[in-house]
Amino acid sequence: MEIWTRCVDFILISGMSILGLIIFFLIKSRTQQSKKLLIAFFASAIFFLLYYYGYVHKIRFIGAIALFFGNGQGYLLGPFLLFYLKSLILPKEKIFPSLFYHLIPFFLDFVFLSVPLSMRLGLRYFSNYISHYDKISDYLNLIENAYFFVYILLTYKLLRKVKASLKNHYSHIDEGNLTWFEFLLIGIAIIITADSLFSIYELYYPIVPWNIGTIIAFMFVILYVYLGYKGIFQSRILLPEFLNEVTLENHVISNDKQIKNQEHGRQLDGLSQDEIEELKIKLDNLLNKKKLFLNDSLSLTDLADAIGIGNKKLSELLNQHLNISFYNLINDYRIEEVKHRMNSEENDKLTLLGIAFESGFQSKASFNRVFKSKTGMSPSMYKYSILKERNPPSTID
Repeated sequence: MEIWTRCVDFILISGMSILGLIIFFLIKSRTQQSKKLLIAFFASAIFFLLYYYGYVHKIRFIGAIALFFGNGQGYLLGPFLLFYLKSLILPKEKIFPSLFYHLIPFFLDFVFLSVPLSMRLGLRYFSNYISHYDKISDYLNLIENAYFFVYILLTYKLLRKVKASLKNHYSHIDEGNLTWFEFLLIGIAIIITADSLFSIYELYYPIVPWNIGTIIAFMFVILYVYLGYKGIFQSRILLPEFLNEVTLENHVISNDKQIKNQEHGRQLDGLSQDEIEELKIKLDNLLNKKKLFLNDSLSLTDLADAIGIGNKKLSELLNQHLNISFYNLINDYRIEEVKHRMNSEENDKLTLLGIAFESGFQSKASFNRVFKSKTGMSPSMYKYSILKERNPPSTID
């Protein structure tokens, strides 16, 4: 048992220390509103771990402090996840006033549960009040988890729309890559599911002598340490105004066709089929002949200006009439350019990365990822297949 206690101590103390460092670096970094939300997010996680540290060592005072500041995590972190994502896109005056209403369940939980629970643990007050709580604590935990899970779903749905909007406007999305945040959502969803299963278990079976919630604490430590630091380097995502307003204000709408109509306003409805075909020809000319895709910072707005139309019209032309996103369109051309240059013996002295940069890619990571998704093989494997075709192995009669 002593070995188990030392192991728990090591994990909990290490987790709290690392989270403290993450908070320190967030404070030292630029004070964006999104960073402030992350600071609150990780600070509440420290109190969550602190509670289990106090439980393991039977230190009532530490447990009382942790309960006071860290109880009701689901009611707090759920809205924080959603508004963190919003804060990466919209200015604070458009999102923070509404955050208060989403935190009302947390404030109620704080007044009626966090305060009495911490005072009972630290000062032995509210004993009769809390005795009723003990009988329904697992049910309350399931309600809190359900609330948290709803916000994870809302955040995930918004995340998918943000990523789709990025692909409709930029040819490179590495700076706005929110894959780490997607993993964070999935990880938290798994942990909440596990915690709910533990609560259901305790409703029907004898309570485990050691606090089963310690497993949840361990899972949070692993998740936060592995993915949490990514938030330090996440910058704001710059979406065009016509995209971010619809993406955020209508993220709960489920009808994709309705969303597309709202996003683009049916800008091309007034044009004839011949006029639309003329726009397609202009687009093809700019990409095939003038090769605008070689510009590694090319955006939807840049291409729209070159054609002589607004970015709303170009976005609708791509999505509705060509059934492709701007991101995929430009990267299709870039991959074809890379393949063409690989096949040319004139470029044999160039490295694969050199060819990638000359074809419009900004980084090795994005080049490798896009190339493999488009061709099904890595750039080096593709190059090897070309060299093998040029120099087939000789056969001996």
